[in-house]
This record gives sequence, C-alpha cells and structure tokens, in this order.
Amino acid sequence: MNVPVVSVLVPIYNSSRYLTACLDSLIRQTFTDIEIICMDDGSTDNSLILAQAYAKKDSRVHVFSPATHQGIANIRNLLLEKASGEYIAFVDSDDIVAPDYLEVLYREAVQSNADIVRGLYYLLDTQTNKRQPCTEVYKEFLRKEPDARPISRLQAALDDTQVWLKLIRTEVIRANQIRFLPNSLAEDLSFEILLYQYADKIRFVPQYLYTYRVGNPLSISARKFLCACGTLENLIFASQELVRRQKAESTLYTRMVVLIFHAMRRLRKFTSLDEKKQAGKLCREGFLMITQRLSYISPIKRIQVYSICCLARLLPDQYLPYLASCIR
Repeated sequence: MNVPVVSVLVPIYNSSRYLTACLDSLIRQTFTDIEIICMDDGSTDNSLILAQAYAKKDSRVHVFSPATHQGIANIRNLLLEKASGEYIAFVDSDDIVAPDYLEVLYREAVQSNADIVRGLYYLLDTQTNKRQPCTEVYKEFLRKEPDARPISRLQAALDDTQVWLKLIRTEVIRANQIRFLPNSLAEDLSFEILLYQYADKIRFVPQYLYTYRVGNPLSISARKFLCACGTLENLIFASQELVRRQKAESTLYTRMVVLIFHAMRRLRKFTSLDEKKQAGKLCREGFLMITQRLSYISPIKRIQVYSICCLARLLPDQYLPYLASCIR
C-alpha cells in the first residue's frame, strides 16, 4: 500500500450541517496524494454516517469513531497516531479549504525545505453567510518570517495559535513527542508553542487558502469560560514542558510567565460561583508553578513576580485572578 504524502486530519463532533462542504473541499484537492482521516467523537447527529458515506465512495477517506467521547484534544492526539503521511494538515470539520490548498502549501514546503508552511484565511459568518479576509493576526508575517530566536518563535506561535491553516512535517512532531494537552480546550496553544520551538524552517504563503466559520453556537470556541480556562492550562503546561525539555531560555520563560498572568486576569470577568471556584483553583496551580521555577525568570522581573507569588499564598483562591492584574 502506497504511503500518502499528506495526511489530512479531521476531528468531527456534531458538525453534520457543515461536514459535506468540508469533505467535498478535501476530496476535490488538486493535490491528490493524500489520505483524509476523520475521527468522530461520539456525535449525536448524523456526522458519522455522512463521513462513512464519503469513505465508501473515496478510498482515501478513512473514518474512525472511539467507543467513548474523548474531547477535542484527545481526538487530535488519536488522529496524529493514525497519520502516515510525510506531512500533516489539520482541517476542522465545519471549515472549507481552497481547491489548491494542499498543492500551494506542499509546493512551498518542498521548494524551501520547510517544516511548517502556513497561509491566510477568510472568516465566514454562519449567521450572515458573509466572508471576509482575516489579516490582523498575520500583520508581522506579511513583512517577515520568524527568525530562530526562541522569543521570536514564541511570538510566531502566539500570532498563529490555531493548528489548522498549515502544513507540518510529521517527523518534527514525532521526533520531539509533541502532543496536545489531554482533556483541555484551547489545546492548539501549547502544541503550537512547542512546535514552533522545534521547527527548523517556517515559511509563510500570503494566499487565502482556508475558510474558517465563526458564529457557530455549537463550536468549541463558543464556550468562552472553558476556553479561557483551557488557555491558562495550556500556558502552564507549555511552560513546564519548556523547562523539562531544557528550552526555558530566560527571555522566553519570562514572557511565558507574563502570558500566564494575563490568562489569569481574563478569568475575572466570569462571575458565577462555580466559575469563580474553578478559576481560583486553576490560578492557584499557576502561582505554584511559577513559584517553583522563579530561577528561570529574568532578574529584573523576578523580584516583582516573587512578591506577587508570596502574596498569593495569603489570599483565598477567588481573589487570585485579581492579584494577577499586578503583573503586566
């Protein structure tokens, strides 16, 4: 059996309304040496049936369905295990890609020997059906691509936190054991931070190749509190991993700590009793992690961070998101 050049990984959960458009855009790609691996996470609509129908008419489509609901991060990890291609491309099941999406990215990857190639995308409002280009988060990459400095790679990851919209060399992920944080939302964040630290060459193609749906009430991104918690969880995890992998250069790690404080501050706006309890507990975990690794923080910032961490020990959990406001 021939090994495909690109593995397209499609996590599916209750997306029957948009799944046909997504899969149609994939099987009609001008670059045909691909496998399309779909994994349904226990959908309660007919998403699984739709995906299986595509598998029957196109041998490149493979459909899997775990016995129990896994959550998006775990599903992405399972998809990575199934991939056999030299490159991978994640595509969300409610999105659409241009006919030459993979052809353009693959051509650039080969020509520049890049580990990551990414492009531009449209925003498609599901309520109005209007599509407009999204360029704001890419303003730096329209001028230049990130250099090899760890802090530059971190900024690149922050500008590009979504795992879709790019082609990734599979070996970079496997050789460095990069995975999504299990059981979390905003799971792209820690994955991207680690991926960008290990990638050798990163290239940017200034073409609109992907259409991302917004305004879908069933989308994970609509669960704002859980996504905010997931952001903090992923920043804590990525910081720990950078230390464990001996990549916690002082400037990089200090920036990570500032990001953690910023993620804590965001939790102030969620005011229900359950939200406050969960947010406070998560912030406590963040303060503890920072306290244990103060030596990685730049000397100029260390004294301020240490003082705030000492104060955090004296305060109840629910006040910690407010305390985080003291660090900018």
